[in-house]
Amino acid sequence: MSDGPHRSLNMRPAWKRLAEVADNRNYTTEDVCERYPEALASDWRSEVPDSIIKGARDIVAESQESLFGDQRPAKIEALQSDAAGFPLAGVLLDCINDALSSGLTGTDALVEGTNKALQDRAARSARQVEEHYNRESNARRAEHVRERFEGAVVQTDLKGLAEKLVGSGNGISIPKAQKRKGIEDGVPL
Repeated sequence: MSDGPHRSLNMRPAWKRLAEVADNRNYTTEDVCERYPEALASDWRSEVPDSIIKGARDIVAESQESLFGDQRPAKIEALQSDAAGFPLAGVLLDCINDALSSGLTGTDALVEGTNKALQDRAARSARQVEEHYNRESNARRAEHVRERFEGAVVQTDLKGLAEKLVGSGNGISIPKAQKRKGIEDGVPL
């Protein structure tokens, strides 16, 4: 007997902790929400190099008025080669390009692209965890975890997280979820 399907989950430790909390009915949705930014930030730190953020920041700050039209989408596309091997960085660049195409500029385009990339990662990770629970446990448990993930992502301020992530690069500080250690820290009644 294992400690639960989250132990064999092939994801970063922050996602394993999130899956463990989502699986345990003793934790509230707020407890799951506390761990979402931590998991997304761990992916960000591992998959979005500083060079991508710096390059994207420089591109979105450019004026779009030019004799030859808007060159920013082509420059974003050129950055894609730097994102090879970093899936979240590739999605981020696509989302920034979409934000530029919709008329956003500057920091607004960068934050909107980051927000959309985080939404994409949250959805993909939730499906990955659900699929893992379907294989390693049972469908009812997998459905419970999926519902907890969906409830938490709706309540999590992804735009605020996006602003933090692009505001200070990979040296960001995301508050860690508080670990309950004492008897007074138990399940709320």
